Amino acid sequence: MKYLKWLLSFTSRTVNLIFVVLLLVSLSSSYISPAKIWIIPFFGLMLPVFTFINVLFVIAWILRRRYFAVVSLLAISACLPQYFKLFATRIQLSSNNPIATQSIKIMSYNVRDFDLYNWSENEHSKEEIFHTLKEKNPDIICFQEFYNDTTKEFNTIEQLKKNGYPYYFFTREVVLRGTDEWGIATFSKYPIVNKGNIMKQPFKTGYGKKPFKGIYTDIKIGDSTICVVNVHLQSLYFGKKEYETIAEFKETQDLDEHGTRSIVTKLKTGFSRRTKQAEELKAFLDKQTKPVLLCGDFNDLPNSYVMNLIAKNRKDAFLENGFGIGHTYNGMIPFIRIDYIFASTNFDVQQFQIVDNKISDHYPIYGVFTWALAEKE
Repeated sequence: MKYLKWLLSFTSRTVNLIFVVLLLVSLSSSYISPAKIWIIPFFGLMLPVFTFINVLFVIAWILRRRYFAVVSLLAISACLPQYFKLFATRIQLSSNNPIATQSIKIMSYNVRDFDLYNWSENEHSKEEIFHTLKEKNPDIICFQEFYNDTTKEFNTIEQLKKNGYPYYFFTREVVLRGTDEWGIATFSKYPIVNKGNIMKQPFKTGYGKKPFKGIYTDIKIGDSTICVVNVHLQSLYFGKKEYETIAEFKETQDLDEHGTRSIVTKLKTGFSRRTKQAEELKAFLDKQTKPVLLCGDFNDLPNSYVMNLIAKNRKDAFLENGFGIGHTYNGMIPFIRIDYIFASTNFDVQQFQIVDNKISDHYPIYGVFTWALAEKE
């Protein structure tokens, strides 16, 4: 009996230590580049799971009145900075700053081509997207997966201009039939005084193109000029096979070997490419002298290496003025935040909202920002 008691204690402590190590490895994924250890981001995806298991160990040890609970508690405490990136706890209703300020309303929206192929199975999907734009009435809109047809049937550019956005920059990364255009676009009520492309993709897409993954626009607002950066980092390009594997796992807890291998390969490729894009983006942002608003679909989680790199010395609008996990992806993988608005320290975040529009596989995100007139260009 004494031996069995010792064996049970030894086994439980060993298993606990294994999950403590796994939790710390998942934490390290926020700081170690996938370019150095390609498998490390996969552990980062499991941070909530490893945390939950360690919490169970803490409860179990406390109930048994064992000091070994401290081991998991220390590991969980080490992860606190990343937990605070996954879960927002602050709601700022208004600013008490008496200094005169300029304000701007901005929206970032991956519109998935305005539901061109009716993925949503909603006959009025395009109209509902434009209704949301009209309702929120942002001064600047950053679109990812923007689509325009130069004919009258689906001319989104002309429609946006009529809705009060005369200034825009559109990359037109893919053009088919001379009328169908895809890319990244930024629309503004205020004049765009400078613009350009960033992060050119080094490999060709299925259309034989090497598109840019981001654009910037310098926008004149009164006497101030701000830089708005709009990006769409590497997608996972999950297809029918990958989503079927995920759906099957949810139902049966069984993993299809071929489908799983495909998912892992696409995740690995995505981690690697986004890391390179993030490093290039950071180099561009670090050179800016104007106040910067950075918007986009980053296709990565808040506790990832990529987002740690980009978010450094910048305000995450959701964390500044939001609550909860802030999920922005409206797809088969629930409760993840992969769309962001970041602001340089010049800005105060007055409002942030994830807008409830389910037409696209991304929710639009919206923020109101102010900055002191004394800091104008």
